[in-house]
Amino acid sequence: MFLKKIVSEGLAHYSYIAGDAGEAFVVDPRRDVDSYIRIARKNCCKIKFVFETHRNEDYLVGSLLLEKETGCQVIHSRSLDFDYGNPASEGEIFDIGGMKLKILETPGHSPESLSFILFYSGEPWCVFTGDTLFYGNAGRTDLFGKEKVVENASLMFDSLQKLLTLNDGVIVYPAHGSGSACGGSISDIPASTIGFERVSNPYLRMNREDFLERKKNEIIPLPPYFARMAEQNQKGPNALANQKIKPMGTLEFEEAMHECTIVDTRSPLGFAGGHLKGSYNIWLHGMATFPGWILDYEKNMLLVTERQEDVELARLYLARIGFDKVSGYLCEGIPGWYSQGLPLEKSGVLTAGGFSDKSKEEDMFVLDVRDKEEYAEGHIPGAVNIYVGELEGRANDVPSDRQVVTVCALGNRAGLGASILKRQGFERVYNLIGGMRAWKEKGYPVKQEDGD
Repeated sequence: MFLKKIVSEGLAHYSYIAGDAGEAFVVDPRRDVDSYIRIARKNCCKIKFVFETHRNEDYLVGSLLLEKETGCQVIHSRSLDFDYGNPASEGEIFDIGGMKLKILETPGHSPESLSFILFYSGEPWCVFTGDTLFYGNAGRTDLFGKEKVVENASLMFDSLQKLLTLNDGVIVYPAHGSGSACGGSISDIPASTIGFERVSNPYLRMNREDFLERKKNEIIPLPPYFARMAEQNQKGPNALANQKIKPMGTLEFEEAMHECTIVDTRSPLGFAGGHLKGSYNIWLHGMATFPGWILDYEKNMLLVTERQEDVELARLYLARIGFDKVSGYLCEGIPGWYSQGLPLEKSGVLTAGGFSDKSKEEDMFVLDVRDKEEYAEGHIPGAVNIYVGELEGRANDVPSDRQVVTVCALGNRAGLGASILKRQGFERVYNLIGGMRAWKEKGYPVKQEDGD
């Protein structure tokens, strides 16, 4: 028997493939499915089933392509009217090799959420919990609006109690890890069990009333692209196109750029030193999610990268959240651009020490682009919080007549924030490079929201 976890970096998404005696199954596959087919073949297995814990909101699933490529059956909840696959209900059992997989209905994150208990040698060995139970946390319950949060949280509380009836030694395999937008502060640990979660997960130690209150007050940024992913996953998304992004010479790129969105995946420092006017700065791993916050799905995209090999990874990240209109990339990069004498814009960077000194002498607007929970845990005194994913629509809340310094944990999201402001005509924009980590390391003052 084998079981492998497939990590989609940036998304913090986990999918799984397990096999035994020539048969295998996959849980929550991403849109690019080659890795599952390759692992199954390496282990001399045929993929018999794909199991979906729910319709998923943060990426496009690869279930239909796996069905086409392998002839497997796709299994999902009977509680939602999917346009493909086969419905299943509580208690149904599926035989795969010497394994048995049992369906548990665990609504709360969404009405159709399922968990799957894997039995081996007659004993429950692990449970795939989807977006119901995470390491140190539980899935968000606000996807259907604030008015549904308490109702969904009550369902989730019952679902978690159902999972807690499993033996302490049962391994927990969730659909997401630390950094996912599908939950709050998920623990950054490689593995866990029901027993460990029972004693360490604060959400499992609350009574119903406290759990509902916590969920009611939970504030997690909700990416606008989630609704698009959920709709496509219910219908069955298109297969991932075998797209090759066109390498463009500098003059060809210059001609095409006026009709396209330009995304620069270089580091914030590289971007600040010189970039194309009007471009967004989304660092390479940030391409897994942040395009869904700010980019237009209907507009063609052009890429500027640090290395040519970054183009393929950026393409995969984009495709996983449904961006397929990528027309080309700047083949010779920024050096090719300035070697032609073409114009570059610059934005500023400040170290923690440099900002501390500068702010004593000059009037600066401190814009913290982290989420509300991070901001509450500690921010620079006087900083105003606007989440970077919402900044495009809230730029009017930032004074254009003052110098602006953007702040995040390290500088990546702040780089995106600075690029959004530059696109909207802000002239004096700085990125606090090193972010709050460097600020705290220097021992500079930090304010918590409770003290506001």
